[in-house]
Amino acid sequence: MIVNDTGRARRVSIALAVVLGILQLSIVPNIGIIGGRANLALVFVASVCLGGETSKAPVTGFFAGLFYDLAGSGPIGLMALLLTLTGFALSAAGRSRVSDDPTASVVLFAPVALAVEVLYAIVLLLFGQAESFVEVVFMRALPGAVLDCLSLCIVAVILARFSGGSSGFGGKHSSGLSLKGL
Repeated sequence: MIVNDTGRARRVSIALAVVLGILQLSIVPNIGIIGGRANLALVFVASVCLGGETSKAPVTGFFAGLFYDLAGSGPIGLMALLLTLTGFALSAAGRSRVSDDPTASVVLFAPVALAVEVLYAIVLLLFGQAESFVEVVFMRALPGAVLDCLSLCIVAVILARFSGGSSGFGGKHSSGLSLKGL
């Protein structure tokens, strides 16, 4: 019997949101490759929405994107729109949770992260907040996507290690039956 503990899933999601939010505000601005920075709001959306409920994914994506927009200097609402669509697409993909299959999750996430980063960078270019196409794509979007994938790898390993048992957020589901003592 697979038990879906929605209370535990909610607690893990809230804890992950708080930790990634604090890291987005404190650590991410100081660590980067060339001009690219990690987008931990995108990592949060991927880790919560991949294999999650389709009805909750757009709300999760919207609020994560709004947090990113308010914390940064880009146009407000752009990342909220991108993460709303991304959350819905990832939840509708029909894949297993990030903690169940970290490798496949990162492989699925890599092109999504690249697409989100490139779209965001191109809109910044159109709004005049960047100098050239080469700068926004090769010096911001590509390094940012690499950092996003590395961040999701770390989150996936942590979730896989600490969400064992039969949780609704991820982890290994067990039937509750044991041959121990027979």
